[in-house]
Amino acid sequence: MAKAKKSSSKQTAETGKFLEVNNFLKIVADENRLKILLTLSNGPMNVTEIHNKLNLPQNLTSHHISKLKSVDLLSEKREGVFRHYGVNTKKLKEYAKLLKDLLKI
Repeated sequence: MAKAKKSSSKQTAETGKFLEVNNFLKIVADENRLKILLTLSNGPMNVTEIHNKLNLPQNLTSHHISKLKSVDLLSEKREGVFRHYGVNTKKLKEYAKLLKDLLKI
């Protein structure tokens, strides 16, 4: 019986990893979100700077930033009325490790 529980908890952990990586991949698979991540890899920017650089409507830029924040891929620093966003490299590395673990590479 103990063996079945151990196997079950391992499957649950694997399922959790799978779901987390799957959600991450869905978020970054969007072309605009990937462009935002690549743009922010050069340094933090606010929404206005991002939407000007990528030529996206500001409301769409804010939507994509919200999605990226939902999986903790962006850091946020408030300066007065502005919020500057940057890539959360620590979290990005965690997702990369999870993906490597799932693929067993």
